[in-house]
Amino acid sequence: MKLGPEPATIVGAGIAGLTAALCLAKAGHEVEILERSPRLEEVGAGLQLSPNALRVLGRLGLLPALRERGVSAEAVTLRSGRSGRVLASVPVLSGDGTPYLSILRSDLQATLVDAVMAEPRIRLALDQSLVALTSTASATFEIATRDGAGVETTRIGRRLIVAADGVRSAVASALALDAPVFTGLAAYRMMLDAPSPSGSIEAWLGTRHHAVAYPVAAGARTNLVAIGPAVKDGAPRPVDRSDLVRRFASWDSRLLALFDRAGPVTAWSLFETDRMEAKLPEGIVLIGDAAHAMLPFAAQGAAMAIEDAAVLADAVETSSSLGEAAAVFREARRARLEKVRRRVAFHRLVYHLPPPFAWARDAALALRPQSALKRDLAWLYDWTPPDR
Repeated sequence: MKLGPEPATIVGAGIAGLTAALCLAKAGHEVEILERSPRLEEVGAGLQLSPNALRVLGRLGLLPALRERGVSAEAVTLRSGRSGRVLASVPVLSGDGTPYLSILRSDLQATLVDAVMAEPRIRLALDQSLVALTSTASATFEIATRDGAGVETTRIGRRLIVAADGVRSAVASALALDAPVFTGLAAYRMMLDAPSPSGSIEAWLGTRHHAVAYPVAAGARTNLVAIGPAVKDGAPRPVDRSDLVRRFASWDSRLLALFDRAGPVTAWSLFETDRMEAKLPEGIVLIGDAAHAMLPFAAQGAAMAIEDAAVLADAVETSSSLGEAAAVFREARRARLEKVRRRVAFHRLVYHLPPPFAWARDAALALRPQSALKRDLAWLYDWTPPDR
């Protein structure tokens, strides 16, 4: 006997939470989203949406709006950090023609919010910080939240609870799950209020560092991010541009010119989580960075969260209990997430190689035809959501 349309409470109104709400509502569930911020202001700058993520968003009817706001790419150009020489052009289009977009996070979130606000089965509650979460019976919970004025609200009832509140998840904290692990790396993010000179996604590879530039805002702006070692693991913080100049002083002049023209630099410490196998009360599921935050070396953080949303909705729809749905979801995601993690680790190693190992990498890339490079990532980009 299948579950009926169980109500769902989603903690977090980021990319993972909004997508999960839309997928669950599409399957007939009443959904409440609890967001701690009084306003939805997406942090970060840009991201890349690969075909595997866009198939989910396409089934939600969002692809036309995302195409208008993003920029479609056919390949990612890998360059030598020092010389700027092209090492490889890696195809990113999928076999079925689903696009690969670079886009502002705020544009993606705005598209998701518009869809959420138009969906009568979804209620979005802002300024609601989780202060307590107690399991009172099988899949029945007491949830306490507090707003900015100190007013507390308690919700009691049977429901699916989806923790989509990021790497520092309040749900994970309430359940005493493992804290996020600092990776020793930081992303130095900045924005150039001008079109990208190349109009495409480019990555410069170098010893212990790499940098990426790509167009966003329908091509009107350029997102820049440099990734390298960090000694601090605190909150996002502004950094002096001189630190960036020092790190990349001998790199390709085209990259340095982009740095010079970009706006303020903010350092974001990078963390990982691995909570997918955590023992949870029946009725609670973690998705996105709350479950499996990973480094951005394969540009799959947002994509994995979006995939999670589709797989979770399907698991709930096809299971006979919320406990079974959680188990089905974990089993469906386990192998894929592990394969993506391995790919991230491979990219981290390959992107940051020092000479002479970097020379061997460059030679190997030069020998591989584009068809082989495309096959390397077909398993990732050709993924399709459950067909419901």
